[in-house]
Amino acid sequence: MMDKTIYKTFRDSVEKNRDRIALMYRKEGKYQGMTYSSLLNSIDSVAASIQKLGVTKGDTVAILSYNRPEWAIADMAVLKLGGIVVPIYHMPGHRLPSANVKYILNDAYVKMIFVENSDLFSVIEQIKDETPSLKNVILFDYPKAGEKDFLKFNDLKKAEHRTTEEIATITGDDIATIVYTSGTTGEPKGVMLSHNNIICNAFSAIKKCHFTSDDVVISYLPLAHILERACGYYTVLFAGGTIGYAEDLTTVARDAEEIHPTVLLVVPRIVEKAFNMAVEKVEGSSPFKRGLVASAIKNLNELANLKYKKKKIPLWLKLKCSIYYKLVASKFRSLGGGRIRLIVSGAAPLNRQIAKILYVFGFNIVEGYGLTETVVVSCNTIEDNRLGTVGKPFDDVEIKIGENDEILVRGPNVMKGYYNKPEETAKAIDKDGWFHTGDQGKFDEYNNLVITGRIKEIIVTSGGKKIAPAPIEAKISISRYIEQVMLYGDKRHYLVALVVPNPQSIEQFAAEKSIPYNTYSTLLTKEEIKELIRHEIENATFDLPSYERIKVFALLEEGFTVENGMLTLSQKLKRKNVVEKYSNLIESMY
Repeated sequence: MMDKTIYKTFRDSVEKNRDRIALMYRKEGKYQGMTYSSLLNSIDSVAASIQKLGVTKGDTVAILSYNRPEWAIADMAVLKLGGIVVPIYHMPGHRLPSANVKYILNDAYVKMIFVENSDLFSVIEQIKDETPSLKNVILFDYPKAGEKDFLKFNDLKKAEHRTTEEIATITGDDIATIVYTSGTTGEPKGVMLSHNNIICNAFSAIKKCHFTSDDVVISYLPLAHILERACGYYTVLFAGGTIGYAEDLTTVARDAEEIHPTVLLVVPRIVEKAFNMAVEKVEGSSPFKRGLVASAIKNLNELANLKYKKKKIPLWLKLKCSIYYKLVASKFRSLGGGRIRLIVSGAAPLNRQIAKILYVFGFNIVEGYGLTETVVVSCNTIEDNRLGTVGKPFDDVEIKIGENDEILVRGPNVMKGYYNKPEETAKAIDKDGWFHTGDQGKFDEYNNLVITGRIKEIIVTSGGKKIAPAPIEAKISISRYIEQVMLYGDKRHYLVALVVPNPQSIEQFAAEKSIPYNTYSTLLTKEEIKELIRHEIENATFDLPSYERIKVFALLEEGFTVENGMLTLSQKLKRKNVVEKYSNLIESMY
């Protein structure tokens, strides 16, 4: 596969799927389709245009935009020329501060940048004088009036530009992309991934998840994340499937009804929010409906457990469950367009209770594991799905458990290194080629990988107890009243928590209980709200040993976000930053 590149692999797919729909996007209120042949023509035109602007093999080109057809066109055009794509995180309503954008542009010596609109162009304008390597800015959308210092994307797509001059030889071992991780500690690191890293991973995903040209994926997780880019973009196009772009995170449910996806890529927080919305609807319905749903979950769960253990299923249970499938489960299955055959969760631990409920309602939900440095490492399959594990390795990927239970990974998926950081690379990849993930894990009796925690996050109490905070935080944040939570307790004799409540649910509770308040801030000081959160925490953690339960908590009005530096791009907590900001509050809880 070494002679294959991402562009050539895509072009092979075009030969088999010329007239099939590759991309779907909303225009003038309804979804339109772009065929594989039309997509290829646009890519070739843009490649020829940017080649004339000086882009050649090894040049770095950034993309600052939310998911849309132009993202894929720009990406493939750069890759065709042997350029290196540098994606910069952006989602509607959420974006990196300009200082972070400047750091990436300068660290990667970016020569050209594709920008979504005039709003994001203003960010580039602010820092352009401080980014000397940047020569050209190309806008996907631009104001009709007024000319500024940018090029129009549509002008690059004109057919007369399609002839490309001679292109340097590109191999699968060449760097395709530099993806910046805003890790939980330290400055961002540029992860260098080759064409081969991504292609091997994509074809493993096609095999494991049975991707075909009949599959449709809704794209809403940011393409700056390698999970969405590798599995929700390259994998789909290599398989001949269709990508439907959501307008933004708030419209996913509506857009899915029109796109009719067969496969969903999710992160646990999305699943938790959807689950909590469903719970609220059920709790707001009649007592009969609430009882029906509760009874359905109980009986379908019993059926699933017997199947899982390969035990005999009583006839009465089969009959009851066939009714519950028709009356209850079918209603849930109709969500998201009614065609979802597979849900793949990654990036963080999935709450097992939620996964089990979705499973008993007939959804095939599997969990996978990977990092920016390794793309996807392992994943469960529909045929061999063990809840609570992240499955078995992808093809040709090796996993072993090293010192301190650290998960080590070796294979064609492992990055070439950190850009301009040889010492960091040497720390991460040992002389035998094993990448040290920093995650702790073990294998279950069926050889599935189980993630048990992250080494740097492990809390060691003053009594010597070792606690992995993420699984406990996941249990607590299943509550519809709790948006986010972070545990603290290193070298202390008990655990405390910083809790970000869900404003809508808290205000709704206040209205139902007739709790008077002037502002949301004052509402959070009310004893009734503190008691509500205390009850939710205790309810979620009652089955844990005493040293893993929360003794004291504090409520925060402001959430943890990428913008305020409390979250990484992949929505992981930057614990050190949170502790620094709330050090006085944490101390007050002791």
